[in-house]
Amino acid sequence: MDQLSCMRVFVRVVEQGAFSRAADDLAMSRTSVTTALSQLEKKLGVRLLNRTTRRLSLTEEGSSYYKDCVRILGEIAEAEDSLTSAKSSPRGCLRVSIPQSFEALSFFPLLHEFIKQHPVLRVEVIVTDRAVNLVEEGMDCALRAVEIPPDSVLVARKLFGSTWLTCASPAYLAENGTPRCIADLADHNCIRFVSPSSCRVRDWAFDVDGTLSCITPKGNLSVTSLDGAVSAARTGAGIAQVPDALAFQPVMNGELQPVLIEHIAESVPLMLTYPGNRYLPAKVRAFARFFESAYPKEGWWPKIAAKLEAEGRTAA
Repeated sequence: MDQLSCMRVFVRVVEQGAFSRAADDLAMSRTSVTTALSQLEKKLGVRLLNRTTRRLSLTEEGSSYYKDCVRILGEIAEAEDSLTSAKSSPRGCLRVSIPQSFEALSFFPLLHEFIKQHPVLRVEVIVTDRAVNLVEEGMDCALRAVEIPPDSVLVARKLFGSTWLTCASPAYLAENGTPRCIADLADHNCIRFVSPSSCRVRDWAFDVDGTLSCITPKGNLSVTSLDGAVSAARTGAGIAQVPDALAFQPVMNGELQPVLIEHIAESVPLMLTYPGNRYLPAKVRAFARFFESAYPKEGWWPKIAAKLEAEGRTAA
């Protein structure tokens, strides 16, 4: 077996965690898989895997070599895929996870246009605010506004920026007054967002002279979705802090009014995430390119700020 084939077997063994599962996945015999690993270790002159009756684990050399193999094999596959995709449209099935709030961003009308451009591609959309395990659940990618830790197995590609917008309905502000400083929020009913995964209340973020300042909002209403917070704020239930993307349309049509705009803070940008141990297939690249161009790169705050300036309000 040539070295590239042995490298592919090695990567699959590591990913599957067992020779037998890797053999099934590769449609090879277990003996062939074992032979390929032995052949690779002999050529390199190092042990790549520690083998016991219960489990496999990477040696220090094996861990380093695994990362190199993933990178090399990914570059080869992507080069081949780019040649193929130049001649044909992305095809197959694209499985993508999106949060529920994305329905408010004209996602499905845009998705319809994307599918029209790639008629041989099938798309499965999983709408959930749950943290999805892309590898275990067989997802190609996910759209999420989350921080990706440096040691994550995921790769993140920025689609657009985001800011936290604090806002309330004109009726609420007329009845309860407009907060003039962050401390004034203590006298207001704040609509609290509770993370469905951690069950914790999200702190509100503000920029104070270039430094991030956070407070824990107080109020009699908690919701587990940010679009729910927008809906509640539109009814006059209180003040909410939500991403500018979700507040954009209600602000532009006058249903919500931004407050404390001099303390606007950046939020986590919207990311396209995909497993880092895979090259980026043509179907995912096409999906990413389409939505990168469909949404404003800097987010919705610049357009909101322009509206406020036109109305005579100062925007930071």
